[in-house]
Amino acid sequence: MFIYGCATGIPQPGIPDISPVHSKNIPRLIGLNYQYTIKGNFSRPTGLDIDTEGNIYVADSGKSVIHILDKDGKTLESLGRFGWRSGEFDNPRDVSVDSHLRLFIADSGNNRIQVYSLINRVFSVIMGESVGSIMLSQPQGVACNNRGFIYIADTWNNRILKADSSGRLKIELDGQQIKTPSYLAVDSKDNIYVSNFGNHNIYKLDFSGNVAAVFGEEGVSKGKFQNPSGLALDKFGYLYVVDRGNRRVQVFNPEGIFITESGQSLLEDPVDIAIDNIYRAYVTDMGKGDIKVFDIIYQISENTR
Repeated sequence: MFIYGCATGIPQPGIPDISPVHSKNIPRLIGLNYQYTIKGNFSRPTGLDIDTEGNIYVADSGKSVIHILDKDGKTLESLGRFGWRSGEFDNPRDVSVDSHLRLFIADSGNNRIQVYSLINRVFSVIMGESVGSIMLSQPQGVACNNRGFIYIADTWNNRILKADSSGRLKIELDGQQIKTPSYLAVDSKDNIYVSNFGNHNIYKLDFSGNVAAVFGEEGVSKGKFQNPSGLALDKFGYLYVVDRGNRRVQVFNPEGIFITESGQSLLEDPVDIAIDNIYRAYVTDMGKGDIKVFDIIYQISENTR
C-alpha cells in the first residue's frame, strides 16, 4: 500500500518515473508542486531561512534589510537599513536561524557576519571587517547546525569557514577545489554541501572538511548546472539545489542521484531555497522580487513509516 505524504496537492504531470537509489527507510520523492507566490515588500530577495514555528527570514539585498514574515507570508517586521554600523547592512546575501533564536546574517558588502538575538533584539558583529584577525571577502552564504556552529561561504576568498556562534574559527577549508562558493547546507552528521558557483558543481565535505563527493558539471541537462546557488536538505536527506542559470530547482537523493526538477516555467532568477516542517519549499526569485512556494510530494510505503 502506498500513500502520498505532503502538505497539499497532487503530483505534477510529466515527472519521470525514476526509481531512486537510496535507503529503504526514507520515502520516495515524487516532485515539487507550485502552490502560490509571496509578494511581500521585497526588492532583490536572496537568501532565506525558516524557523521551527514557520516564520520566514529573508535577506533583501536590494533594500539592505532583513524581512521577517509569519508562516502565511505576512511581514512582521523589517530589520536594519543600508550602512556599516552594527545592525546596518550592505547587500546582505543570506540568513540562518538557529535553535537559540539567533539570526546569522551574511552582510556581504560589509565583508562580515552579523548575529541578531531574536530574544534580546540586539545586533553584534562576530566575524569579518574590524573584528579579530579573520578577514572576509563578500561572504554570500551562512548556515548553522544544532550544535552551535556556523558555516560561512567566504566567496571571494574561495574558502569555507566553520566557527562557533561567537565567531571563533574552528576549521578553514580552501584550495583549488573550491571556487567562488555561494551557498551551503549542513546535514545532521555535519557534512557540508557547498555550491561551487564558479565550477558549476556541488561539493560534499565531511565534518573534517575532506571531500566526500562531487557531482554535477556545467550544462543544461538533468544533473548539470549553470551557476548553482541555494541549497537545502529535507529531513530525509534529499538535497535541493537552486540551479540559478537554468532557472530551476533540482532535487537529488542522499547518494547524489538526480530525482526531479521543477520551476523552469515559473522562475526568472532564483537564488535560494528553504524547507519548512510541513514539506513546503520556498524559493527566492530575485528577478521577480518574490518567493515561490512549492509542496514537496513524497510516496510513502508501509515499511518507511
